[in-house]
Amino acid sequence: MASHINLDEINTIKFNKNESIELAINYNNIDYYMKIFLKDINDHLIIFSNGAINPKKKLPPVYMRSSWANDIEASCIFLDDPTVHGENLKLGWGQGPKNHFALEELAVILREVISYLQFETENVYFYGSSAGGFMSAYFSILIHDTTAIVNNPQTKVFNYIEPYVKRMLNHSYEIKNIEEIPENLLYRMDLAEAMIHYKSTPKKLYYLQNYLQEDDVENHLKPFLFSLKEKGIECTGLYLMNYFSTKLGHNPLPKEITLKYIHQIIDGKLDMEF
Repeated sequence: MASHINLDEINTIKFNKNESIELAINYNNIDYYMKIFLKDINDHLIIFSNGAINPKKKLPPVYMRSSWANDIEASCIFLDDPTVHGENLKLGWGQGPKNHFALEELAVILREVISYLQFETENVYFYGSSAGGFMSAYFSILIHDTTAIVNNPQTKVFNYIEPYVKRMLNHSYEIKNIEEIPENLLYRMDLAEAMIHYKSTPKKLYYLQNYLQEDDVENHLKPFLFSLKEKGIECTGLYLMNYFSTKLGHNPLPKEITLKYIHQIIDGKLDMEF
């Protein structure tokens, strides 16, 4: 069961090393759920965001990949997306319920948690795939000096499968059609627009893409790169890592390969500098 606290009460929570704790942190009258697992082996923190959930199997809060905690050589936070609570939605992209932009509000919470747990932001990493990849990249824009590792992410939410996008738009913004998204909301659903809006780019963004997944490449990777070039965004920390797998499709890389990349990146052993 989650411990329910207000954000200003975070310093009352005792975290035991090598044990998980589930928190529901109230901020702006919304409960934001997360599961935190601190390690005593190093000073790195990895924050995971959810991709698509299956509410028929598990109702929110959902902490995707939390079963990996013991296999990760770093402390971990597993985030739940409040967008999907009580709505039978599978995807929320951190847009939040009406009148709340969950990605921004979660970033406020995470800054407080990171500070209280005494992690340096340069040692904070975000990981996610698909919608979780979008959220992870977005957090690395909002929280300066952090790194994101994303696998087959959406970069422009409105380019994803239409029924999923429309259900989210109706829930979060009472918008019925994708064509009705106003320009002043685009930054919430488009990574390039977010970089412009916040005047910020990730310190490092490791972008793992299955190049044989045509929908991802044509609707997210290429439009993202085009937007960076067209808008003159110097995302100097962007590293593209393509792989080729017909079998995997949009599914992320297997656990063992994902953890290999994560550990190489946090250990500074993935040499992609030039």
